[in-house]
Amino acid sequence: MKKKLYLIIFSIFIFFILYNSTEIMESIKLSFSICINNLFPSLIPFMLLSNILINYDFVNDISDIFKSIMTKIFKVNKNCAFALMMSIISGTPSNAKYLKDLLDKNLISTNDCQKCLNFCHFTNPIFILGTIGYTFLKDKRLGLIILISHYTSSILIGLFNKNNINDNFDNFKLDKSNKSFISILTSSINSVIDTLLLIMGIITTSLILSCILNNIFNLNNNLKFLYGIIEVTQGLKYISLSTFSIKIKAILSTFLISFGGICIHAQVFSILENKKIRYLPYFISRISHAIISSSITLLIINFVY
Repeated sequence: MKKKLYLIIFSIFIFFILYNSTEIMESIKLSFSICINNLFPSLIPFMLLSNILINYDFVNDISDIFKSIMTKIFKVNKNCAFALMMSIISGTPSNAKYLKDLLDKNLISTNDCQKCLNFCHFTNPIFILGTIGYTFLKDKRLGLIILISHYTSSILIGLFNKNNINDNFDNFKLDKSNKSFISILTSSINSVIDTLLLIMGIITTSLILSCILNNIFNLNNNLKFLYGIIEVTQGLKYISLSTFSIKIKAILSTFLISFGGICIHAQVFSILENKKIRYLPYFISRISHAIISSSITLLIINFVY
């Protein structure tokens, strides 16, 4: 029965791809453009750097600095500080890559990864300030407001979830690698390329799905931002083209980047495949993050504007 259902869905999918081939090709081109021009340049240096730092045990040095914050405030292993700091700088879905690397090196537990994943959801600050604030909303102040709201609410999610699971915080330590720098660099490049190709494939699939849904439902221009639930960048573009007030655009933009979109959810859990991480707590955290961050944006905008 399941095979027949999958066959029907697959046939319908193929039909819409062939019927809307021009739009599908444009969606694929858009996905490549997003990855090559925006996503990859911001992810590659940080992913490479994190891989090298982990192999040379810089994790322990960074973790010692933030040990009290991670163990006493967030109730996670001190080594999660590395993933938190790198995620704040580079954004999601690279947070999943950092956590996976820490898991692979036995520097954190699965429970630590689950808790940290729930609140280490940060959109790249350059993307928020530049693309959302300056390009989409035409207001740098709104970009800063969204950045503050998005980051503050993510930290709040970490505080709300701190008492869920307690681990032994100090038993994880990595011996420094004896590999040569060239060997570490080569393995890091291979790991990063695999991750980037995975991300690009998921983005392409998500945009194709959005294109098909758009042809089926043909939503009003002011409602097309709902496609951002699938792929965030496309939703943000539709928000900028809508006739909503600038305040509503800022609130909706904050909501979308904090939720992350099914595309980012899929990227995160594809990277963490076979790591026994549960989706439901992550999904609830994203919904909570979206509601809290958009509420903070509303409060700040009403105070500032």
